[in-house]
Amino acid sequence: MPIRALLVSLALLSAFAFFIPQMAQAMPCERLHMLKLQQTSITESIRVPAGSFKDPSGPWPAEDLPERCQVKGVIRPSQDSEINFEIWMPTSSWNHKLQGSGNGGFAGALNYQSGLVQSLQRGYAGVTTDTGHSAKGEDAGWAIGHPEKIVDFAHRAIHLMTVNAKAVVKAYYGDGPKRSYFASCSNGGRQALMLAQRYPADYDGIIAGAPANDWTALMLDFVWNQQAVLKPGAFIPPDRVPALQAEVNRQCHAQDGVVGAPQSCHFDPEALLCHAAESNSCLTHPQIDSLRAIYQGMHVADGRIISPGFTPGAEAGSWSGWILGVKPGESAEARFGAGFVGAMVQQDANWKIDQFDLDREAPRIIQKFAPLMNATDADLSKFASRGGKLILFHGWADAAVPPLGTIRYFENIGAKMGVQRRAQFVRLFMAPGMQHCFGGPGPSIFGQHTAARQPADPDSDLAAALERWVEGGAPPETVRAVKPKDLLAGAFGSPKGGVERTGLLCAYPKWAKWNGTAGADDAANYSCVDAL
Repeated sequence: MPIRALLVSLALLSAFAFFIPQMAQAMPCERLHMLKLQQTSITESIRVPAGSFKDPSGPWPAEDLPERCQVKGVIRPSQDSEINFEIWMPTSSWNHKLQGSGNGGFAGALNYQSGLVQSLQRGYAGVTTDTGHSAKGEDAGWAIGHPEKIVDFAHRAIHLMTVNAKAVVKAYYGDGPKRSYFASCSNGGRQALMLAQRYPADYDGIIAGAPANDWTALMLDFVWNQQAVLKPGAFIPPDRVPALQAEVNRQCHAQDGVVGAPQSCHFDPEALLCHAAESNSCLTHPQIDSLRAIYQGMHVADGRIISPGFTPGAEAGSWSGWILGVKPGESAEARFGAGFVGAMVQQDANWKIDQFDLDREAPRIIQKFAPLMNATDADLSKFASRGGKLILFHGWADAAVPPLGTIRYFENIGAKMGVQRRAQFVRLFMAPGMQHCFGGPGPSIFGQHTAARQPADPDSDLAAALERWVEGGAPPETVRAVKPKDLLAGAFGSPKGGVERTGLLCAYPKWAKWNGTAGADDAANYSCVDAL
């Protein structure tokens, strides 16, 4: 080739290359602490060899973890913010996906077991945050005197965690994640919906389980329930809960301890009234009144504020811890109610539930805190327009977050955006006999809390079903749920020790109907119908 022609060709090639997007150079793990991120300091970036990891708050060590690049950092969007986050990235066999994980309760700790550990084991880059404070799940004392930390907890931390994770992932691998997913339950379900509503570009697919999304009403409903059981003679001791559960099962036609359709069961606690001496098999008039209040849900005097209340079927195994406690005022609800109203709202560590005027104060609290804390906006058009997919799930036997609230939110999306539009990007699965997030008499393990199991099985793994949907496949209409013999092992991995029973979950409003002949403990013997 003549010299002149060669020079022209090289010039053209150079000019053309100028317009080709260049992939960033991958950065060694040990140098990631040098990244300059907005309002963020990277405090650690190390390569961790393959082996085991002991979650500080977990029941057992995680075994067989692959080698990872581990990054820790602190985000300070305000002078009073200190949002810790952690990212685990596999050093090989990354699937080009990011998995975000949320927090239960009032957060205050990183999510290792169902977050970083399983994300790493399954090929994902994983990220989690403490949302800006260190505390046990039911303690909100950190909020007193720290309004910016409340903002971090409400929504800011989970978003900034994600923004930073994408930047770190891109720096480490030389390319950002092709897809990003988020899955969590309870307050984590609220976080999930907050992401879809406030930050629709953060994730492509979201699983929101038992979402405490109407946060203010839920916390005030806890106060309502506690005020009911604190009335003279109204407390129901744990040794009377079995009789309550037996009567619920009788009136609601439970099968193997599972109330299949609690929404249509109009349970009447009057059947338990003591007609002679008190015993563990009956309840007094004040105790029945407190039960009615709990099933009814919070109703403020002017009628403008109504909480859906709890459905029958969750009493044994969960009411004693969540609603009743060993003695009055010692339940999880009492601690959460005091945490939100006492610490966050009143800024008073000595606040007492029995001194609170719910009728007068509830409207003021909701007006002030709902815009910050609640994730109830039914307009998900921005999330949907990006191709985002949302899966909601809730256990019918949940004694922590009323399941009817999730149905209400699902229906509100349909009312706001249209039922047909909702069907293009939202699914809801209600699980009979499942308590809060998992557990209970019914099958409650279906891949709902974390990254998709590998190899992917969308028929029995909600996370895999979500990914198939996001990545161009069919939306999930059913999912097979398992009740493992070892619940904790099953919740955080494949069932160990065998499976007790399986069940079929149907996309709401369909229900799973047993064929009436073959074994009722096998999902294969159920089909989805419009109504039971």
